[in-house]
Amino acid sequence: MEELAMQSGMVELGIWEVFVQSRISISIIFLANVISVLIAIGLSRVLIQQGANFFLKLIFTVFTFAVFLNAFNNGEWVNLYLEGTASSLANLDAVNGAIDISATSKDFIDSVNSKGNIIGKIGMFVFFVSGLLIAVIPLWINTSSKKEHSE
Repeated sequence: MEELAMQSGMVELGIWEVFVQSRISISIIFLANVISVLIAIGLSRVLIQQGANFFLKLIFTVFTFAVFLNAFNNGEWVNLYLEGTASSLANLDAVNGAIDISATSKDFIDSVNSKGNIIGKIGMFVFFVSGLLIAVIPLWINTSSKKEHSE
């Protein structure tokens, strides 16, 4: 029985190790998404200053939507990492029988299953939609508060 408990503990530790490693890649992906949104906003400002024609505005709008969709897709992958880790821990608990997994693992499973990371999903969506709107709206609509006076 002690050997099974030790094996279970090692498997549980392995699941957590993979989760931590995925968090590193998630952080890099999120940083890359933020940079891509900032680049889109910066390019939008350049196009506005240069007085881009309709065709360039259209191409840039499509590009900005692609940035948004890519970032949103990567956010969905984050949710899959969380759900996959919770599922792996739950499967380990089910296979273990009488051997319990750690309280931290049980809390993590309950947290992912009950909340479904809805706050993270909403935050991710609002962040990337805001970046999309900040980049695209000024390109198509004159948002300048300066009033031009003719003499």
